[in-house]
Amino acid sequence: MNKKYEYIIIGQGLAGSAMAWRLYFNNKSFIIIDSQAKFSASKAALGIYNPITGRKNIKTWNAETLFKELGTFYKKVEKSLEIKILYEKDIYRPFNNNKDVNDWDTRLGNNKYKKYLKKIDKNGIITKGSGYLDVKKYLKETKKYFECQGRYKINNIKNEDLVNKNNNIVIEGYNFEKIVMCRGINEKKMNLFSEIPLTPVAGNSIKIKSNHFSDYILNKGVSVFNFTKKKLFAGSTYDNGYINEGTSHLKKKIKKVINKEFKSLKSYFGIRPASRDRRPLVGKHDIIDNLYIINGLGSKGVSQSPYCSKELFDYIEKNKKINKEINIDRFKS
Repeated sequence: MNKKYEYIIIGQGLAGSAMAWRLYFNNKSFIIIDSQAKFSASKAALGIYNPITGRKNIKTWNAETLFKELGTFYKKVEKSLEIKILYEKDIYRPFNNNKDVNDWDTRLGNNKYKKYLKKIDKNGIITKGSGYLDVKKYLKETKKYFECQGRYKINNIKNEDLVNKNNNIVIEGYNFEKIVMCRGINEKKMNLFSEIPLTPVAGNSIKIKSNHFSDYILNKGVSVFNFTKKKLFAGSTYDNGYINEGTSHLKKKIKKVINKEFKSLKSYFGIRPASRDRRPLVGKHDIIDNLYIINGLGSKGVSQSPYCSKELFDYIEKNKKINKEINIDRFKS
C-alpha cells in the first residue's frame, strides 16, 4: 500500500522548495515530485534580493513584509541544513548621468526609500537591505535533505497523469490529500489553471573568473557580485518569450561594470513565469477541492517564495485569507 501524504508538491524550484520547507517546519507529511528540468528559471536565477529594483529603481512591492519573512525563513533553512546560503550585501549603483543624480536626490527625501539608502556621492549611491541567496546550493541541498527522508522523487508528471475524480486530483501510485503545483512556466502545458495569464520571460546569467573584487553587488544595467575572491556571478537578462538569446550581450555589459578582463566559466538559461501584473499567483482551484498553486514569481523568486508559501499554508491550514494582490482569484471572471 502506498504511503499517505498530506501534501504532494509538483516541482522543486524556488516555489516548490519554499512550500516543502514550510510544510516541514510545521510537521506536515509531504513528498516532492520533480522532473529535474534542465532549463529551469530557478537554476538560472542569480539569487539577488533587492528592495529597489527595475530600470526605474522603484521600491519592491511589499518590501518590508517580504524581506522580514525572507530573513527568518532562509535562516531556519540554514540551521536545518547546517550550511550558509544567505549573504547580506549592499548594492553600489554608479550614476549614468545627471538625471540619475537628481532622481536619487529625490528619493533621499522620500520616507519610502530613506531606510534603504546608505551613502551617496558624485559617482553613485550605495543601497542597503539587499543580498543574495546561493540558489544552486539551496536547491541542491534541499533536494538531498528531503531525498534522504524519502520526501523527494524524480518523475515528470504529465497532464494525463492528473486525473480529476469527484473534484479531487488523483495520481496513480501516490496517496495524498492536497496537491500544490509549483511548475513555473511548465504550468502552461497543463490545463488545470488555464485562466491564469502566465507569460514566459527568458533570462541568462553567467559565472565568471576575474581579478575584480568588490564587497558590493555592482548594478549598472546588469548585476555583478563576487561569491569568492576571484569568481563572480553576473546577470540577468530579461527577454520576453522562450528564446535563448545567449550571453554575448550580457558579457558586453559585464565589461562596462567591472572594467577588467574576465573568463567565462559557465552560463545558465531559464524561462521565468511572469503574471500580467507582475505579482505572484497563489491560491486554490475554483472547482477542484484539493488543488493549489504557487507561480508567477518572475525574477523575484528568492524574495517572494517564502512569503507566498506562508500565505498558501496559512490559507489551507489556518483558514486565513490570501493577500488579494497575489490571490489567483483576481484573474477569475
